Parts: sequence; structure tokens; C-alpha cells
Amino acid sequence: MAAPLERLDLMRHGEVFFLAQLDTLSDDDLFAPSALPGWTRAHVVSHFARNAAALVNLLDWARTGVATPMYPSVEARSEGIEEGARQSAAALRAEAATGSERLLAAIAAMPEAAWDGEIRTALGRQTTGAEVPWMRIRENWVHAVDLGTGATVDELPPQVVVDLLDEVTAFVSGRDGCPAVVLDATDTGQRWTIGAESGATTLSGAQTALLAWLIGRRRGEALQSSTGDVPDAPRWL
Repeated sequence: MAAPLERLDLMRHGEVFFLAQLDTLSDDDLFAPSALPGWTRAHVVSHFARNAAALVNLLDWARTGVATPMYPSVEARSEGIEEGARQSAAALRAEAATGSERLLAAIAAMPEAAWDGEIRTALGRQTTGAEVPWMRIRENWVHAVDLGTGATVDELPPQVVVDLLDEVTAFVSGRDGCPAVVLDATDTGQRWTIGAESGATTLSGAQTALLAWLIGRRRGEALQSSTGDVPDAPRWL
């Protein structure tokens, strides 16, 4: 099964979107804090570049059957991001662009049958190469917002918003301490539940506002709560 064409298009669009946000930043801006606590924008860019290389590893794995993990270890991943964030602005920009180009080239070179090749994510979950474009969509669209250029979750394509809501609600519901919340999208009529349904707080608002709260990019200022209070979002990643 080939990767869905829609997701391939969304992934390519996300690459363009991230790099366009990066281009708006001056060299000095790159080393200022990002929207992610503890990370500068340089950390975000470093991660973007290294994630591209990690996903090329997974595509190679799917294509050849030879295990090539995303990262040698959790520690190596973190060390790589830190090391990359200490580069010059020019080196960071070049690394981000080159990483994106190599990932797109690897995707273009995938034989159709190779998309069914089995791989494992960094968290150890078994899947197939067909999931790689979605794995990149999560990274490029969300981290473009994290660069803190003024881009917001409202600019994510509607399908990316819905797919993230589907995935993140399923993921966080199984985590300890997940609050009981019903997410009510007033603009589409869709609903998602995290935690226990009984006694759940209902948060109502636009799908993008619900997603921004769920993934910790906003505190819920644009949402209405059935209890009057907006709970803290569960930890996603």
C-alpha cells in the first residue's frame, strides 16, 4: 500500500511552511527563546533537521528490510539536538533545508511495495513505511508554530487538525493523570473524549482552539468550559 497521496501533499506543504517561517527570522532571532519551554528557536530548527534524517532512516528500513533506527538512543537524539543548536545561524539554515530536501528525495524514490515494509518508531511501536509522511506532518506543521514567528495552529490545514485531534486524544487517554474532558468542536460538530466520560468537563470552541489546548500550545483562552475552569492539558510528547 502506497502512502496516501493527500498525506504526501500535506507533508510537502508542511516542509514549505516551516522553512518559510524560518526565513522570516533574523540570525539573532534564531537564538532567542522559542514557544517551547527550555528550547531556543535554534533547538527547534536543529530538531527539524535531525528528524528529517531520522525519517530517512525509517524509509531505508522499510525499503531494504535492514533495521536502521531513527536514533541510536534517546540520549543520542537529545545530544544531537543540543549540538546542532550551537551551530551558526547559516549552518542551521543550511541543515534544515538540506534535511528537508533529502527526506523529500527519499520519499520520491520509494518503490510502491516498500511502503508496506515494517519499521519501528523511536518509541518502539511497530508500523510500516506508509506512516512516515504522517510522522513528518506532526513535526513540520506543529514546530513551525513553535518557532514563534506569529504563525498559529489556526494556519494548519483542516485535515491535519482533525488527524492530530484523533491521534492525540487516543494517545493521551491512556496516560496516568489524564483529565476527563470532552472536546466539542463548535465549528464542525465533532467531539472527542479524553479520560473518563463520567464527570468530564466539556471544552467548547473551534477545532483549532481545541487542538492548541490539547497539544499545549495555548492555555484555552478561546475555549468555553462547562465548569468555568479550563484544566491543564495532559502531556502529549
